[in-house]
Amino acid sequence: MRFNKVKKLAVQKLSIGVILAIALTACATPYDTEKSFWTFGKGFETMQIAADSWQISFVGNTNTDRALTRKYVMLKSAELCQKAGYPYFTFTNEQTNRDSVGQFGAGTTTSDILWGSSTIDKETSTVVEVTGLKQHPANSGARIYDTNYILSNVSSDS
Repeated sequence: MRFNKVKKLAVQKLSIGVILAIALTACATPYDTEKSFWTFGKGFETMQIAADSWQISFVGNTNTDRALTRKYVMLKSAELCQKAGYPYFTFTNEQTNRDSVGQFGAGTTTSDILWGSSTIDKETSTVVEVTGLKQHPANSGARIYDTNYILSNVSSDS
């Protein structure tokens, strides 16, 4: 009798874990995610590369499209520049990719036949180098963004 109770509890815990895993993979990577082992390499990574410049990268899961990753990076750029006292910013370099990555699976072999399963995921990544500007340049060939305008009009909602 005791064994069945323990077995039933283990099945319930496993079921809850599977449901949570499915629920988490069904959504786009949220804005406030920092890249780490626990997020499977998804989320933001920010590195200051000069007194007025940062490299910002965001990697999203299969449900995160190119437009959303770019919007996230634009918003993060505006936040960093505002915090550092720059009312304007520009991207000196920008790259967005949608790649097929990772092959996960398990298999067994019987009589020289390999049985198994694998999947290929897609992830979208955007990497920018952003430079904060104290004033709007008069004759700039580059696109200049207004930090306050971005923060007021761009939302992190997907």
